[in-house]
Amino acid sequence: MIQVNRIQFLSNTANVLSLFFIPIFATSFGASYFEVGLIVSIYSAAILLSSFIFGRLGDFHNLRIILLGGLGFSSVAFFLQIFANDPGSLMLSRAFTGFTVGICPGALIAYVYYQKESLGRFISLGSLGWMAGFLLAGLIGEKMSILFLLSATFYLLCFLQALKLENVIKPRLGAPYFSLNTLLKNSGIYFPLFLRHTGALGVWAFYPLYLKQLGASAFWIGFIYAINPAVQFLIMRRLDSFENRKLIYAGYLISAIGFVSYALAPSYLYIIPSMFLVACAWSFLYVGSTRQVVELNPDKATAAGFINSMIGAAGVAGAFLGGISSQLLGFRETALGAAFLAISGLLFYKVFGDNFNTKND
Repeated sequence: MIQVNRIQFLSNTANVLSLFFIPIFATSFGASYFEVGLIVSIYSAAILLSSFIFGRLGDFHNLRIILLGGLGFSSVAFFLQIFANDPGSLMLSRAFTGFTVGICPGALIAYVYYQKESLGRFISLGSLGWMAGFLLAGLIGEKMSILFLLSATFYLLCFLQALKLENVIKPRLGAPYFSLNTLLKNSGIYFPLFLRHTGALGVWAFYPLYLKQLGASAFWIGFIYAINPAVQFLIMRRLDSFENRKLIYAGYLISAIGFVSYALAPSYLYIIPSMFLVACAWSFLYVGSTRQVVELNPDKATAAGFINSMIGAAGVAGAFLGGISSQLLGFRETALGAAFLAISGLLFYKVFGDNFNTKND
């Protein structure tokens, strides 16, 4: 499990090193807020597609091979971003990067589940990677070539770790290869998550610009971003004893409160308590939802991959809607819209998702 834990930490560090500077990087090429939204959304769209394809492949084929391919291609994709020099080339490079990033998460979660390890603790290492990435990016600043090169190097290290992984024994599935049954059967869990995260990623797509508007320097942007995954890391590791449904309810409700507090912040320092709230909310929601679908379904990689697909789909919708909302209304109104979507997700889960029973209930 040491290799898998290192992969989880390093790959998530790599993913976020350049993530929150992408909007600023795009505007340096003269991109409008709408174009920034497109650049962010195409990355998420690629993750959505890739997560669906390779989550399904993970249930029918060798998990180790899928991990090696995903990690190797991710290293190449992050390196190629160095050559982006206008909004169009940045959009293409982000699309390729997003597709490669979506290959591994479902297979990784299935690998950990079949090893009978704690999913909460494993997922928390991803948050620890996010924290490290945000802090490192805050220290480096807007030097995108360095950030892209570091991301590529971290993925190369992940690939070398994956070479040491052993094959896992998993049950043979009788389900059809091309099937949406898992998605439809669990839509009461997936769709509310999509709604909440659409609002969240509408905020995150332009959050660096909002913080900059509130007076934050590059260091403070990195520091504030790092609070979220740091809190997630501490909380996710302690959720094994909690019922999935209770975690999910708390996640939606606290999300709404956190997004409202974003909208009311008079300066960037007031954002810090809000980050604690949103970090707690996502910890509860992500661990509870992932555990629920993995325990409920025999096709573990597919079920986990759809969680990542919902995050990708929310990234597309959130960046698009966030771009329009931020352009026409403003950042604060975008945050209030995110709170509305979180409440909508809570209500949808209450009606359609609360009837799912898992081993934890």
